[in-house]
Amino acid sequence: MSLAPSYVILWGSQTGNAEWIAKSIHLEAKQRGYRGVCVVMNEWEKADLKTAKVIIFISSSTGDGEPPDNAVKFWEFFRRIRQPDYLSHASMTLLGLGDSNYSQFNNTIERVEKKALELGATLFCEKGLADDSVGLESIVDPWTKQLWKALPNVLQNFEPLTGSEEEIGIVISKMSLEDSGPYSMRARKARLPEEVKKYLDLSNSTIVKPDTNSEDKKLKIFKGHTLSIDLSGLKPGLALTAIPKVPASTIDLVLISKSSTDGRKTSIHNIPEFINTPTPMIDAHITKIKSLTTKDAVKRTLYVELDVGENIDFEPGDAFGVIAPNDEDLVNALVERLMIREEELNSIYNMSGKNIPSHFQSAKSVTIVELLTFGIDITSTPRKALFRMLAEYTKDTQEKNTLMYICSKQGLAQFNAIREQSPTLLDILTTFPSCQPPISRLLDVLPPHMPRYYSVSNSALKYKDKLSFAFNVVNYTTPKAIERRGMATSWIDKLTGLIPARVIKPVSIEFPSGHIHLPIFMKHNTNAFVLPKDTARPLVLIGPGTGITPFIGFLQHRQAQRKIRKSMGGVGINPQSDIEKEFGDIWVYYGFRETTKDFLFEEELNAFVKDGIIKKLALAVSRDNANKVYVQDLLKRDTSSLYELIVKRNAAIYVCGDAKGMAKGVNDALVDMLCENHGMDKLEASKLLIQWMSERKYLRDLWA
Repeated sequence: MSLAPSYVILWGSQTGNAEWIAKSIHLEAKQRGYRGVCVVMNEWEKADLKTAKVIIFISSSTGDGEPPDNAVKFWEFFRRIRQPDYLSHASMTLLGLGDSNYSQFNNTIERVEKKALELGATLFCEKGLADDSVGLESIVDPWTKQLWKALPNVLQNFEPLTGSEEEIGIVISKMSLEDSGPYSMRARKARLPEEVKKYLDLSNSTIVKPDTNSEDKKLKIFKGHTLSIDLSGLKPGLALTAIPKVPASTIDLVLISKSSTDGRKTSIHNIPEFINTPTPMIDAHITKIKSLTTKDAVKRTLYVELDVGENIDFEPGDAFGVIAPNDEDLVNALVERLMIREEELNSIYNMSGKNIPSHFQSAKSVTIVELLTFGIDITSTPRKALFRMLAEYTKDTQEKNTLMYICSKQGLAQFNAIREQSPTLLDILTTFPSCQPPISRLLDVLPPHMPRYYSVSNSALKYKDKLSFAFNVVNYTTPKAIERRGMATSWIDKLTGLIPARVIKPVSIEFPSGHIHLPIFMKHNTNAFVLPKDTARPLVLIGPGTGITPFIGFLQHRQAQRKIRKSMGGVGINPQSDIEKEFGDIWVYYGFRETTKDFLFEEELNAFVKDGIIKKLALAVSRDNANKVYVQDLLKRDTSSLYELIVKRNAAIYVCGDAKGMAKGVNDALVDMLCENHGMDKLEASKLLIQWMSERKYLRDLWA
């Protein structure tokens, strides 16, 4: 078989990881003498698949195994191809990025592979399925290594690399074993030795006395934390292998003005124009907020109502994105740590360079603060590429060796230990004080700042110009006793004045429209997590915790539909009875910890029961007594009646909430239901559930 002259890389990425990997492979392939193109999946027409002989598919999955936003159009095109030899000329390999907390692990790349094989493609290199729950690098690195070994078998090399292609490695030949005395370099950076202080007040002294009053107050509040790193395995003579290459430089910041007020446009909430959203941005106004939980509840849960105007179309089950900034104190602390001068902060820059990341493609006339606030994720789990890049800008020998160690095969345990500490960029830079990277290199390697998504909890039939949602304010403590807080949830909490927790019943605090702005955009459902058009179809709604949120909108919608239908009257002998038959039973399975502390939407749910909208409300309370009860336990209890409703009466099943524990437990309970009542074994039952998913009978909206 003749070698192909070029390759095609097709990538789909939701958070930027798959894009970064695809473009890194593309760049290295060119350095190795190969020719080809790297194209986002939704622009597949730029790569002629009908003639491409070597195709590399790289994609993440989002939601419950759905394609990323920039791959949806491609998948709709690809899955509809019926020509069985469409890709018979092509050899392929695939890399999927997923999270094994979801049962549809790496579903996107699995479906692409299955379809491509049906169209005649063959594999030249086994696919890789990376798992973000344990670290993508553990699969991505060895898969990439195998890719370079396999490519020469299918692809023509025009400029072969000279020299060895062995693993990049270094030998630790020198350790900076600074003594810990008062005159050590590290100590001198931190404080003046006691022996020196007596000279401070001498006339003509050249020793500068520290100004204890000039420290930025914000840095007193928000300081980086030094990471815990076990370096017992890092010793002189240790050979470090499998160290990644230094990430390519793709971005140059070009100064165009020294004034940030030179006729620049800013969107709502001072959001820079380079922020792209899949639907138009909406200037929503917060009009109401209430705490749904008590002060002593495990989680702080808030309910927020937004005024969005009349020109918005949504269904219960839809979601919307919030453009929240990175924490202002964290950004200010980073500015100080990176030693960015005030004149640089007030300057305007354009971006130039080849292979600029997609989230910066339209970045024109921007400031450094805007890039740090809205452009990059400064709190995400770090990649090895970040540590490798930082090593290039680290002066201290021991710190540089540590960074290289973290990147290496030998330092994998420490790399994973760092990930578990959930470090911010500031924490990493605090841990390596001699590291001083330029801002452009951070823009190269850090993932994009992402919107945060929330489920709509109301119906447009009841509240036409409103959007409401509920969320847990994310605050947690790491295993190293360091407090962390969520980006968007903490910002919204702070924006609305940190309202007090509920005492007995939730109390709403109202704001005049236009007082508090929240930049949002709609993200309509691509996985059909909306009510069925047939109102007579029964529903089973399963949603513990804030998973109940979209179902409040479902129930409002059914209530409004029934009210509209009743207002139209009937023509039979028993019109009211006939109308009731047009609306199927709704069973709700809802779980929480303690009735008096975190029973969310208690009044609303009881009202739906009283009104007949909810036929059965099953509550799983896990902390009120010694017997912990979860929603999956109630499903197992009701297995016979659920089988009648789901199988015999064709009820649709909706599950919303935690992917890691609850969703698996619910799925297992449904498998058991089919085994006990339908005469199936577990494998047959699992296959039927997958079929139900494809038929939109079994729908899930999950998060890790």
